[in-house]
Amino acid sequence: MGITRALTRRTILPAPAAAPVKKERTSTYTIHFMGLANSAPWVQQRFEQFNSEIGPAQKVQLSDESVSGQAELWTKFQSTYASGSPPDIARLKEIWVFEMFLKDAMKPLDGYFKTDKDFNAADLLPLYQKNFEFKGQNYAVAREVSIIVPYYNKQLFQQNGLDPEKPPATYEQFRDFAKRMTKGGATPQESFWGFDPYEYSTREFVFLWPFLHMKRFGADFWNKDKTAVVLNTPAHVEAFSLFVDMIQKDRSTVPPGVPVPQSTSGGKTGKVGMWEQGTWDIPLIPQQSPDIKFGVFLWPKKVNQGHVPLSGSTAMTKASKDPDATWEFVKWWNSHESQIGWYLNAGGNAPSRKSSYGQQPIGNDPIWQPLLQAITTGNSNPRPMFERYTELAESTITPVWMKALMGQMPAKDALDESTRAATAFWQSIGGNASKAL
Repeated sequence: MGITRALTRRTILPAPAAAPVKKERTSTYTIHFMGLANSAPWVQQRFEQFNSEIGPAQKVQLSDESVSGQAELWTKFQSTYASGSPPDIARLKEIWVFEMFLKDAMKPLDGYFKTDKDFNAADLLPLYQKNFEFKGQNYAVAREVSIIVPYYNKQLFQQNGLDPEKPPATYEQFRDFAKRMTKGGATPQESFWGFDPYEYSTREFVFLWPFLHMKRFGADFWNKDKTAVVLNTPAHVEAFSLFVDMIQKDRSTVPPGVPVPQSTSGGKTGKVGMWEQGTWDIPLIPQQSPDIKFGVFLWPKKVNQGHVPLSGSTAMTKASKDPDATWEFVKWWNSHESQIGWYLNAGGNAPSRKSSYGQQPIGNDPIWQPLLQAITTGNSNPRPMFERYTELAESTITPVWMKALMGQMPAKDALDESTRAATAFWQSIGGNASKAL
C-alpha cells in the first residue's frame, strides 16, 4: 500500500526485491554442506559431478559433511551453531528451520527466489514451500517431500476376500480389514498381521504418526493463545484409542516388542496387510521386494482429510561467508534433474517441483494416481512448529504414549499425562504464540 506524504502528495510504492549483489570471486569458495549420509552411489557421483563440471565455472567447490541420521544431524547442527561455525547449508526439517529462524540463524532467500529466473521458484509446490515461509520470507528450499500414507498388500486383500483395487474408505473399514487379514501363526514372524504402524520408539515420530490421525479426527495441539498444549480432548482420545485397541484388543496390529520388521520393512515381508510409511517408499519397494504387489491410498476423511506435508530442505545459514557461491549449489541441488535423481536412486523422497508430476516417471505411474491431487494441490498445515519441538515431543509425549501402545496404561490416561507434562515444559520456557507458528 502506498504512503501519502503531506508535503509532496506523492504515493511511494515499495521497491521491488533487489537482486543480491554478487561479488567477483577471486578464489575458490568451499561450501560446507551438512546433509544425511546416503550409501547410494548416485549421491557421491552427483557431488563429484558438481565439483568437476558445475562448480569450477563459478569458483565453487562442495565439501560434503553429511552425518548418519536425523538425530545426529540436528545435534551436530546445533553444536556447530553454538560454537560459531555452522555449515553454509544443511538438510533441515521444517521444524528445525523454524527453530533456527527464531534464533536469527537462517538466511532469507527471497532475493534469489525473485530474481534468479533459472531457479524458477514458482515451480515449487506451495504445500511444502509454505512450511519454510516465516513472516513473509522463505528461509529454505523444500526439497525431499512426502506425506505419510497407508500402503496395502493386494495379494493379502484378495486372499481374504477383499477387493485388491478397493482399499478402505473409512476408518471403520480400515479396522475391519485389519481384523480380517490377521491370522495367527506358530510365531509372530509366521503370523499375518492386519496393520503395522509407522514405528515404535521414543523418537518424535511416535508423537507425529498418531497426531496426524488426531488432526483428521478434528483435534489440534494448542489452546487458543498457544500458552498450553492440549492433547486430551474427545477427538484426541477417539483417534489414539483406535490404534491402542487395534493393538491390545483386536490383536490385528503388530505390537511393540514383537520381532516383526517394522514400518518400512514390515509390508515388504508379505506378512502385513496394511502399513503406514512416507511416500518415499513408492520407488523403493519395487527395487527391494519386487514380488510384493502393493497399492497406496489416502487415509480416509473423518472430520477432515488433511495430509500433513513433510520435507527435508536445503537451508542456508547467515554464517555463510559467500552466500552467492552457496546459492549456486542450492540452485543446482534443487533442479528437476537432481530431485528426480534423488527420487529414483537415493532416498525415494518425492520432488518438490510441480513440473515433475506432469512427466515421467511419476506422472504416468498408476501407483501415484490416488495421491497426486493431495500431494500437488493439497492445502494443509505442517506438524506443530515451535521452539524446542523435538525436545518437548521426546521428553514429555512419546515415552508416555508408548506406555499406552504397550498396554501399560489406558489411552486417556496417557493423553492426560502427556498434556500435563508438555504444558509444563512449554510454560517453563516461556512458551507463547511468539515461539510457535
